[in-house]
Amino acid sequence: MKPSFMNQITSIDLQRGSVRTFKNRLLRTKRSVLIYLLTVISLGAMAQGNYSPYSQMGLGDIEDGFYNRTTGLGNTGIAYRSNRFLINNNPASFSELANQYFTMETGLRGSFISYKGSPVDVASTQSGDITFRRLAMGIKLTKHWGSSIGLVPFSTSNYEFNVPYDIQGSGTEIANHFYSGHGSVNKVYWGNSYEFFHHVSIGVEAGYIFGQLNQKDIIQAGNGATQVSTTNDINLQNLYMTYGLQTYGNIGRHWQWGIGGVISPRADLLASYNKSVLDNDSVSLQNNEVIQRYLSLPNSYGVGLSLTHNQKYTWVADYRYQDWKAVQSKNVYPGQDYAIASSERGSFGFEISKKKALYNSRVELSYFQSGVYYSNSYLQINGQQIKDMGVTAGFGINSLKTPLAYSITFQYGVKGTTKNNLIRENYFNVTFNINYGSIWYTKGKKFE
Repeated sequence: MKPSFMNQITSIDLQRGSVRTFKNRLLRTKRSVLIYLLTVISLGAMAQGNYSPYSQMGLGDIEDGFYNRTTGLGNTGIAYRSNRFLINNNPASFSELANQYFTMETGLRGSFISYKGSPVDVASTQSGDITFRRLAMGIKLTKHWGSSIGLVPFSTSNYEFNVPYDIQGSGTEIANHFYSGHGSVNKVYWGNSYEFFHHVSIGVEAGYIFGQLNQKDIIQAGNGATQVSTTNDINLQNLYMTYGLQTYGNIGRHWQWGIGGVISPRADLLASYNKSVLDNDSVSLQNNEVIQRYLSLPNSYGVGLSLTHNQKYTWVADYRYQDWKAVQSKNVYPGQDYAIASSERGSFGFEISKKKALYNSRVELSYFQSGVYYSNSYLQINGQQIKDMGVTAGFGINSLKTPLAYSITFQYGVKGTTKNNLIRENYFNVTFNINYGSIWYTKGKKFE
């Protein structure tokens, strides 16, 4: 009779000396997984509360963070590879996962923003929130094939503002136009990469973008009473593909180099509009649903470089470009002071990794990271293209007693300007990442 799986494990462990040692190790693993899941459930459920005045246009604030190992590098990682962490900056990186390895990651961010500018209400100069930003899993399926699935934010929208205006023919009476909006667009993805000739990796990410944006427009009389309110609920969806390439090698005995590239072809987001108009007595004046194209995402390109010395010091640099100008005619926004422009982002990062020799291999214990970035967004308002710049610093620890790894990153940045009656955001973010990793059970089969 063929012995059971548990009997096989018990006999193997007896040969090593102790069943109790195995049970304790298994208990520690279960406890680590439980802590990991509880952290995700308890902290990840908190909703976004920060306001962003520039999120009222298009898809809102398009996410440029990845909330992974590269966050402390200014989110620089098109050419970065890791045998433990999921680097979703480039789908070609998944082939670097260690053989027979399974990993799970989550990212949480606390954000604190102060606002400056003449349009800012003196009573609303600050805001803060804590939000779940990422959940991903990955596995090394074969010797050269790595795969990952995940859920990440694509864009967010959250704003409120008032526009007073004179009531025509009344002489001095002033009414108010109140605009508000909130919602988010997310992306669920499945990425795969395959390594060729030990120096080239090709990756493909199939993403599905989905989410809802809620917009409200209220006309208020001089006494604040609502006259007419218009609500737009916009449900967005479509496929979004990303293709990646990495090539890498050694320079002598002490240096390793890497070059990476990513491209995402244009995609038209489909929208289902639900528009509702109510008068001051909440009587419906209009209620209809329309399905049409909402917005076109442009062709996006990115290139990256990496250089590592003695597996300890790593320098990385990225450049990304989105050709919004090519789809400008398909993305028309109301208002004469709004326009879209091609966006670009440059970033640079530096990492120090501390390793030790363990069982004929080098194991990473901790790492320190720093980074800088500068970008022009796709929005141009009052003749000013909205800029975003900042610095990052992060620290990570990999536990040798449990399958968990932790990292914390601090980020300070400035977005926008006070020129031309605009608003400047000074923001401070704290990102906390947790990684769980273990060897994938293969029923005795191994690939090396």
